[in-house]
Amino acid sequence: MTQLGQLYEKEKIEYGNQKAREKVIEMAKSLMDEGDDLVKIMKVTGLTEAELLRLQNEKLTV
Repeated sequence: MTQLGQLYEKEKIEYGNQKAREKVIEMAKSLMDEGDDLVKIMKVTGLTEAELLRLQNEKLTV
């Protein structure tokens, strides 16, 4: 595969990873809105406690 082809493949993978992460974050926000506890959300989404706390703080400042 050429270098251009490799770069294109890498960008596709990065784009897919970013979209998947956005979906996980939206799921976490939804679970928080429903009042689920952080430990459960961490297990379901794979996000860390720090990431979830940051999301909570963002919601409070909006």
